[in-house]
Amino acid sequence: MITTISSKLSRRLRDATGLCSLMLLAAAMPALAQVAQTSPSGQNPAPDAKAADAKKDTDAPTTVTVVGQKPPVQNRIDRQVYDNTQNIDSTSGTASDALNKVPSVTVDADGNVSLRGNSNVTVLMDGKPSTMLQGDNRSATLQSMSSNDIDSIEVMTNPGAQFSAEGTGGIINLVMKKNRKPGTTGAIIANVGSQDRYNGALSISRNSGKLTLSSGLNVRHDNRNSNVTSVLNKLDATTGDVVSGQTQTGASQTTMNNISANGGLSYNISDVDSIGAQLSYSRREFDNNGVSRYDLTGSLPSGSLGSYTRTSDGKGPREDKTVDLNWNHTGDQPGETLKADLRVSSSNGKSTSTNINAYDGGATKVDTKLSSSRATDGDFSVDYTRNVGENSFLTAGTDIRYDSNHFLNVATGPDDVGAAATLNALLSSEFAYTQTISAAYATYQTNLTPKLTVQGGLRVENQDLTTRRVDAGVDSNLNETKFSPSFFAAYSLSDKGKLRLSYSHRLQRPNPQDLNPYATYVDAQNVSQGNPDLKPQETDSVELGYEYTGGKINYQLRGYYREDYHTITDYSYFLGDGVLLTTKRNFGRGNSGGVEFNFQGQLTPKLKMQVNGNWSQQELDTGTLAGKQTGSSVRGHANISYQVTKADQLQLMYFTSGKMLTGQGYRAPFTGGNLSYRHNINKKIAFVASVNDPFRTAKFKTVTNNGTVYSETSRSLQSPTFYVGLTYLLGGAGGNADENQWGGRRWGGGHGPGGPM
Repeated sequence: MITTISSKLSRRLRDATGLCSLMLLAAAMPALAQVAQTSPSGQNPAPDAKAADAKKDTDAPTTVTVVGQKPPVQNRIDRQVYDNTQNIDSTSGTASDALNKVPSVTVDADGNVSLRGNSNVTVLMDGKPSTMLQGDNRSATLQSMSSNDIDSIEVMTNPGAQFSAEGTGGIINLVMKKNRKPGTTGAIIANVGSQDRYNGALSISRNSGKLTLSSGLNVRHDNRNSNVTSVLNKLDATTGDVVSGQTQTGASQTTMNNISANGGLSYNISDVDSIGAQLSYSRREFDNNGVSRYDLTGSLPSGSLGSYTRTSDGKGPREDKTVDLNWNHTGDQPGETLKADLRVSSSNGKSTSTNINAYDGGATKVDTKLSSSRATDGDFSVDYTRNVGENSFLTAGTDIRYDSNHFLNVATGPDDVGAAATLNALLSSEFAYTQTISAAYATYQTNLTPKLTVQGGLRVENQDLTTRRVDAGVDSNLNETKFSPSFFAAYSLSDKGKLRLSYSHRLQRPNPQDLNPYATYVDAQNVSQGNPDLKPQETDSVELGYEYTGGKINYQLRGYYREDYHTITDYSYFLGDGVLLTTKRNFGRGNSGGVEFNFQGQLTPKLKMQVNGNWSQQELDTGTLAGKQTGSSVRGHANISYQVTKADQLQLMYFTSGKMLTGQGYRAPFTGGNLSYRHNINKKIAFVASVNDPFRTAKFKTVTNNGTVYSETSRSLQSPTFYVGLTYLLGGAGGNADENQWGGRRWGGGHGPGGPM
């Protein structure tokens, strides 16, 4: 499989190399001219003191490894970086828990991620895509991945050209832990919680100078209980009266078991060359059981058996594997680096469900569904960076990505209980999807004046897409090229105050399942269907902000505006038999704008606070679907940490997510939070306790109203949930007590390709 993917990537790389060369030359022309003027020999002059000071600016594209304490928030010209290791419950929580602690980021009960209320977000791992974080697989991954594996979280609301153009809402990059400390270090973590929850982790690394070896093992067992109520009404398109209706009340329990392992090595071949390899494996199993009551009213469709009670039993194992090989070279020129990275990942899984409907009239029917999916992803990238002239930086690269996805759905019934199962051909299908995205980019950053730094970039992506209805033998092809420019500017008003301006053009390509033209079974009254004619949604985004960095007190104020084209929205309508079909279509356009405020401060020697507030206004025009929707939303986030004694720390985090328009309705605001306590028994052992959703506010509601369909669904989770645990540091990890190793240690990590600091 790796050989096949590498062959495809090589062919695409040859196609993109010429394009990258042209972009590199265009971006370098101003800088090369400057070199010719300042250095007749073609070599860069020795940097003076002024240039050396400029390189210390946080907007310079250097990579810094920090040992000991680091700031909880780092602002760079194109992103904000949040330190996950300073969260007390990072040793017991999931990636979803970690993301919910990041300002403007929310994750709902189903694992859906949004940034400033926008769910079209791309999630990367160490700056690269992974099948684990794509499509429908992302939610389950974030709810099972250990937060302890994450070093920091980078948020890019306007990503630069060096990153994929995918994600109109922005990019969230999970920077995973990588040991950089000499000697042997590691940790043993064990936690037990309410609702029969437990998790544990073992990590160990050995750094002997040239060679660093690392490995980790995580085990997690979670039970999640929830209650659901919903109303689904069919409306008269003329009068708006209810023609027929359905109400649902139910409860379910989901048990998740996850085991994951990783291993890696990095080797310094010489002072200028290093290579690395990382392997990861994860297997998770979901077991879902639920009972729901469905009451039907009004004009029932022909053949309906009336109200019923539904018992469901579902299982879903899945395996994820990743291999990552990389090479880093430091050149002879100032700031010159060359990086090559090959990542191949796969995700294979299946789910089975058996549903028994007991009707009030006495009949009992059974239906089943088997779904399986296979996804393989290959990504090869080359990134080159160097200083060009005085206080200027050039970055260019290529990125070739190959995706292969296969989906199989087999449905039976509804059949009488005890009778032989019959195939439901309308809900059984086989669908395949292959895609190659060939990209090239270049960025150029320079100090126009001692106070003004600018960066311009352009990314070109060619998409070659083939979708296949396997059982029907019907193929569909798409080949198109998109251009995504980006621009950043930072102006220093003073030593502590800075203005920032940014712009980017982004895309939101449909997920594989969004293109699947077959109907997929959800329940007896609902089916979903993709749309192979979907176009990518495109967005122009601009931000202007002011930031103050004063040591103990830091804050940022940003205004932003987005214009969306070919918006992808859900579209629901009733079929002739009363079943609701939900699909996706490109409807009209939309825009949103708002103001965001962030504050981080050491208010007293013992009290730290991080506060975020966001007000936004959204308009979405879907034409004949639901007309023009407008609405405003307020979001907030607070993280308060109090050092009770030298050995004891309390941390309270709470957030609220505002109303979000969906095109034919909205998602209501919801809130969530966490209370944590840590006691350092000694330099190596710590006791941690945490309470999730202590005030029982995690309730979720979605509403659809498009003139013919009205639905309202509410879901609440069993809360609060509790965890207690111990962490034991191995080897030299105990370190110095002044390092605050329990809350601020950084074991390492990296940044995305070519990202300026």
